[in-house]
Parts: sequence; C-alpha cells; structure tokens
Amino acid sequence: MLNTARLLRHGLLTALLLFGGTAAFELSTILQDRADSMTRYIRVDAWAVEQLEYELQQFRSRLARHVAGDADMPMSALKAQFTTVRATLPLLHRSREYEQFRLFVDVDGTAAAVGAALDRIDGLLIGRAGLAGDLATLNQVEAALAAPLVRLRQLMVDVATVRSDLQDGDLANVRWLIGANRWMLLAFGGITAVFILLLMKEALDARRAERIANDSERKSRHIAEHDGLTGLPNRMLFHARLREAIAGAAATGHDVVLLTLDLDGFKDINDTFGHDFGDAVLSAAALRLRQALPADTFLVRLGGDEFAVIRTGSGASESEEALANHLLATFQQPLACADRTVQIGTSIGAARFPVDGTDAETVMRAADLALHAAKAAGRACFQPFRSGMMTEVERRQDMQEDLRRAIAGGALEVFLQPQIELTNGGCIGAEALLRWRNGDKGWISPGVFIPLAEQTGLILPLGRFVLEAACREAMHWEGAAAQATVAVNVSPAQFLYQDIYAEVCEVLAATGLPPHRLELEITEGLLMRDQRAAMTVLKRLEALGVQLAVDDFGTGYSSLSYLKQFPVQKLKVDQSFVREIEASASDKMIVRTIVTLASGLGLKTIAEGIETPAQSRILSDLGCEEGQGYLFARPMPAADFRAWADTQVAQAGAQPAILTLAAG
Repeated sequence: MLNTARLLRHGLLTALLLFGGTAAFELSTILQDRADSMTRYIRVDAWAVEQLEYELQQFRSRLARHVAGDADMPMSALKAQFTTVRATLPLLHRSREYEQFRLFVDVDGTAAAVGAALDRIDGLLIGRAGLAGDLATLNQVEAALAAPLVRLRQLMVDVATVRSDLQDGDLANVRWLIGANRWMLLAFGGITAVFILLLMKEALDARRAERIANDSERKSRHIAEHDGLTGLPNRMLFHARLREAIAGAAATGHDVVLLTLDLDGFKDINDTFGHDFGDAVLSAAALRLRQALPADTFLVRLGGDEFAVIRTGSGASESEEALANHLLATFQQPLACADRTVQIGTSIGAARFPVDGTDAETVMRAADLALHAAKAAGRACFQPFRSGMMTEVERRQDMQEDLRRAIAGGALEVFLQPQIELTNGGCIGAEALLRWRNGDKGWISPGVFIPLAEQTGLILPLGRFVLEAACREAMHWEGAAAQATVAVNVSPAQFLYQDIYAEVCEVLAATGLPPHRLELEITEGLLMRDQRAAMTVLKRLEALGVQLAVDDFGTGYSSLSYLKQFPVQKLKVDQSFVREIEASASDKMIVRTIVTLASGLGLKTIAEGIETPAQSRILSDLGCEEGQGYLFARPMPAADFRAWADTQVAQAGAQPAILTLAAG
C-alpha cells in the first residue's frame, strides 16, 4: 500500500514537472525571440561606424606624417592603413539583414559616400612611390573625406537613437510576458513545492532509516573487529589485514613486516592485583604502543597480553630490528596505572614476507616462533625468525613440561654452599643452590631452567618450594648452626605479583622456623620497579622480624637513596667485582666503595665467587666481613652440608648461617 502511494506521488510529480518544464520551455522560446529582436539592434550598433571612423582618422594621421617627411611612416605603411579602411567598410552593410532598422537610419547612403571618397583617394595614390612634401595631394584627400566623416558621425548618433527606441518597445513586450508568466510560475511552483516537501520528507525519513541501519551495521562490525578494552583491531581484523597486505605486496614486489609482542610479567600482575588493574595495564600499554609506532603500521591486540604490528609500504623495507628496538626502549619507563607505577617489559618476535613465508599463516607462525625465542632468550628483547626455531621451541616446551613435572614430583633438590667469616675462616652458614637432575638429560643448569621458570610463571611454585625447603632444612641444623638465619632469594614475580608477606608467614608457621632466622635476598632492580609497593612489603617483613639483604649490589641502580629508605641489613658484592680484584684496580676500588658505604650505613657485606686465597685476603683487608666460593667449598647436598658443618663450625658466636636460592 505504501509503495503504491509512493508511486502515485512520484507519477503526479513527474507529470507536473513535465508540464511545468514544457511551459517554461515555450515561454523561454518566446522570450528568446524577443531577446533576439533586441540583439539585432545591438549587432548593428555604433561599433561598426566608430571602427570605420577610427580607421579613417588613422589614415589621415599617417598621411600627414608621411607628407611631413616622417621616416617612420613610409608609403608602404600608408597603403597598408588604406587597405584596412577598405576592409572595415563592409561592416556597415550587415544592416541589410534588418529591414526594420534600415527604415530609420541611412546606412547605405553613408556607406556609398565613404566608398566614393575612398575610390577618389585610391586614384590619388595609384602609382605614387611617395608623397613627401606633396601638400596638394594631402589637401585633396582631406577634401574627399570631409563630407563622409560628417555623415559617419551623424550615423553614429542616429544608430544610438533608433536602437534605444526599438529596444524600449521590445523590453515593454518582454516585461508584459514576464509578468504574465510570473503568476503561472507561482501557481506551478506552489503545487510543485508541496510535492517536493513531501518527497523531501520521504527522502529524509529513508535516509535516516538508512543511516541508522548503516550505523548499526558499522557498530556491529566495529565490535566484531575491535578489542573492547583497548579499542585496537582484534585477531579477526588482523588476519584479514595481513592477507590484504601480503596480496598487495606480492603484486608490487614489496615486503611485509610482522612483529608479535608479548608483555613480560603481565600474568603475574593480573594474578596479583586483579583483573581490573590488569585491564588498566593493557590499556596503558596499548596507548604507549600507539604513540610509539610510525604512521605506516597497523597495531592489533591478538588477545591477552599479546599484540601484533603489520608494517607495509616503503617502511617495510627498513630493518625490523630498528622498529623493535624503538618499541623496547619505550617500555623502559614504568607504566602509570591507577594509583600504581609498574615496570613491565615486552618481548618481540619478527617475520618478513616473502623471506620467512609466502602466505599469511606461514608468516604468522614464523613471527610466533620468533616471539617464543625472544621470551626464551630472557625476555625484554627482540628475535627475528630463523630457520631451526621450530626445533628449539619444541625443545623448550619439552623442558617446560619436564620442569612442571619435577616441581610436582619433588625431583628438585637444594644444594648448600658454605659461607665463611673472612677474618677467622670459620663457617657461619651456607647458600642454597637449586639443582635439577633430569632422568633422561642428567643435570640441568640453573642458568637454563631458572629463566625458563621466570618466563612461564613456574617461578612462583618453584620459589615456594625453595622457601619451604630452606626453612625446613634450617630446622634440622644442630649445635652452633641451630641458631642460624636462613636467607632466600626472592624472585621479582614473588615480590611484586604475589603476596610474599602472606607466603612467608605460612611457611614459617608450617616449618616452625622463627622469623629472625629467615633472611630474604632481593635485587636492586626489584626495589626500583615499584618503590612504593616495595617499601610497604619490606616494612611489613621487617616488622615480622625477617632479615633483608640486597643481592648483586653494584650491578644495578646502586642508589644511595633507596639504601637509606629501605629497611635492609646486608649488601652482597657481586662476583663480577671479585673475579678480577687481584689485577683490576677499578674492581678493587668499587669493592672498597661498597664496603665503606655499607659500613657507614650500619650494613654488613658478603662477597660471592671467591676462588683464590689472594681474593679472600684482599676482601678481608678492604673490610668485607663474609664470603663464599670454591676456595672454601663447593655446593653440596643438604645432608653432606650438615656433616661438613659439624666439623667446620668455628667460634662465630650466634652469627647466622645463610641459605639462599641462586641460579648458578
């Protein structure tokens, strides 16, 4: 029904428009005829007369100059001007087409008079090579032109007068027609306006409905193709855009670069601070990526804490390593999220079309493998795809599963390395080193499986295992060691993303170890990641009675301000300064500075990696109180350490023994 009414309205409007158009055409024809009748007078206006009169005056002027002997006016120029005058004369004869006009103006008589004068002048000029000084000829020419010039001037006046009179009559007729037509057009316009308004309303309604439908479709498509949290394109749009980019690059011969990024430590943040804070971290990370990437890139969130960057065009010819290093540098600054500041890094893998794959799926798989390699290399780094990565990834996945089973099955073991009082050589404790003996592969280096545990999140159950094993082993010590303190190196994941305070309380309660016998070792970098959170946790641990030490001091920030603020009791000199202390004056100076600084702040110092008597003597002379290394004893199983300690414990009062988790 609605469609029928719409067709009727459209048909009626079409008929009305046709009628109005026809009427307007007929009227325009009439008006055009009237306009033509006015134009005919305009065509035969004073211009032709004025032009002829002007050319005659030019001829007279040049003739006078020539007769006067002007060298710039030769006879040839004079004859050329005379020819121009003759060529202008026919302009007057156009009026023969308009008989009505000829009734009022003597165009023909004037033209005949001018023509006769020109003929007389032509007779005077024929055969003459020059007229210099010929005043007689000049006077004859002036006499011949005198009457025609008077008639030309009168003709100009007559043409203007007659043209005005005739145009006034035609204009009156045109005004009458226009007045009559105005009323017809008003009526026609009113009817047309009504139908146009109806059609406009109908068109607006249709456009509004179409816009609503398009907006709804666009929003639905946007929701389907974009991440609701960060606003970035999602995996579905990513695959479509990657296929388009590769198809375009294949046609033009360009490259396509694909970077895959993973936020290091995000799982621990999400688990520790909750999903809301994790979402804030993701949004902040996405914003930082947007700001850091060039305009010729396409950033997407693949899911979780994983992002991808597609680069096409001329920018794809540049090194992907340069772009990756730029992104790595942007994450060196902490992220401000809600009321916290967190340090989070990113691992980046890269693949390039067509070098690493000839289709979207192959390139994506290559970039993923490169990302896994970057995470395996220690995170916060970049790895391009290389052939053979598939085998490496499979090997790491196998090791990850083996480590997971080892943690669950109790296949890990804590070894102990004695620590010595440098002044008297007495044993005051031990550092615990985690060891893993795989049934098929033998002993696995801690330098291999500890980073793997940190990358995969297994460091949390691994750290809990070591903390419990350390405290439980310390409760088995007897004699002088029965009052020793056990120290456990805490990983950043445990300290920042897990409630380490609650975990320590649970372990102490489960093992019965007094809090003052536990010493936790933390790194400088860990303290600087989130100073406010670190200060809160450290003060709670101090209030509990737990001892605190800074591990690997001198290799990180080495900030005096945090040593003054944080409640720590000991600094551990990194073995990199001990290794060359006999030959390196700079290493010796660094150790002296650390020892002096610790002494001034009331802190103790312990050096690791001592392998020669000379190193031990130098450290003791510099004021370092404690040390450990192969010079004194190698790491040993817990039972062997207890037997060794029974025969080696010196008179060290109640100085505690040290139990520390280390990767090497």
